[in-house]
Amino acid sequence: MTHKDLKTSLLKWKPDYDLAADEYSAAATCYKTAKQYTQCRECLLKATENYKFNRSFFSAGKCLEQAALISKELGDMESIFKLAERSACMYQEHGIPDTAALTLDKTAKIIENHLPEKALH
Repeated sequence: MTHKDLKTSLLKWKPDYDLAADEYSAAATCYKTAKQYTQCRECLLKATENYKFNRSFFSAGKCLEQAALISKELGDMESIFKLAERSACMYQEHGIPDTAALTLDKTAKIIENHLPEKALH
């Protein structure tokens, strides 16, 4: 379905990034429910890219924040830090630095035992 949204044709000149992002986000929810966290994170990252193409920075930030929380389930502490930073950048791009700060604060609390120097950053 989502690949279809991104293809162009004779009558459809532009890919539908918004619809593709929504479908990737819905797929991520299904994978999360099924506890298939690796696929869930992949779908969230694909949704992020499609939201960025559409300049929906808040939605992109939200997907990155969710991907960071999924990385916690996977035990990938390094990814939590990287995804949270990207999420904060998206929120700042959208013009809501308070949400960016809250995201970084929440992430710091998650990783402080495993990566104290990055949590301090």
